[in-house]
Amino acid sequence: MGELMKYSAVATKIRAMESRLLSNEDFAKLAAMENVPQAVAYLKKIPAYEALFKGYDETELHRGQIERLLVGTLYYDFSKIYRFCDKEQKKILRLYFSKFDIAIIKRAFRRAFNHGDRTAEEKELRSMVQRYTDIPLEKLAETGTVPEILEALKGTEYYKVLQKLDHVESASLFDYEMTLDLYYFSMIWKQNSKQTKGKTKSLLARSLGSQIDLLNMMWIYRAKKYYQMSEASTYTLLIPVTYKLHDSDIRAMVAAADERALEEAIQKTYYGKRFMKLDSRELETVYDRFLRKVYTEEKRQNPYSLAAITGYLYDKEQELDKLTTVLEGVRYGLPASETLKYIEQSKDAGNQ
Repeated sequence: MGELMKYSAVATKIRAMESRLLSNEDFAKLAAMENVPQAVAYLKKIPAYEALFKGYDETELHRGQIERLLVGTLYYDFSKIYRFCDKEQKKILRLYFSKFDIAIIKRAFRRAFNHGDRTAEEKELRSMVQRYTDIPLEKLAETGTVPEILEALKGTEYYKVLQKLDHVESASLFDYEMTLDLYYFSMIWKQNSKQTKGKTKSLLARSLGSQIDLLNMMWIYRAKKYYQMSEASTYTLLIPVTYKLHDSDIRAMVAAADERALEEAIQKTYYGKRFMKLDSRELETVYDRFLRKVYTEEKRQNPYSLAAITGYLYDKEQELDKLTTVLEGVRYGLPASETLKYIEQSKDAGNQ
């Protein structure tokens, strides 16, 4: 009864927001658009996107601006949910927001390494996002080099983490992104153990733990397949947390002499037993499907809990990924049927 009362208001708000998520029919219509401005004009009529796209002329929006506005709708939804939460729920959501912190910093590094001009969010949205983060967004948005990014991050928890790479000769974008990922998952796993309890703790443990296990499996596969890394170097890539994987599973996968041996090791894991056809090449597909299964089940079984919030935010992120894919298909003039094939896999993911 306590959880029901505690989450009733926010759960009601989220159900209203879920009704505004794009339908399969919306994606089909968008994929059939003749050009991107026409697709954006369609989005402007949908309540979930109207607020942020309002005031922009779709014929003048370039690719970077559109992507920034799409990211902005995720922050906008987070903000709406946050306002409905009590003090304890807000504390957990601020912890959850560190996921977006990492995404913002990663985009800054990608801009520095790829010499792009895209930032994490539209300037008009930074004041809203700044409420939930210690990252100086205005200062970070002006950076164009790695030293400038590090200077902008001074005083934040991320500075000390990234400063360690100063001792790495010719540190790559991969190095910076991997360092951020390792820090994020290790930190949030530890904070979940300290700051949460009861059902909230177990819900976060399941979603986070599954994600960590599958990411570690994918990184082991990539280290062997694409980089031919030594066992010692492979271990440095891994998040030092296990959920359903055992230490013996990790050791067996890292020590595998070839792809066949790796697949045999994978088949013996919790995930290998649940997905009978799981092999090393299927890991990314299984990652998406399994996470969707976790979030869908948790939300269905615990509708008045943190799962309502995390489940919605996950669905929104998936929607934005699919929407970006559809807009790219329209941009390059792909037939609607071909564009929709790229998002087909996620439709039935929750049933796997």
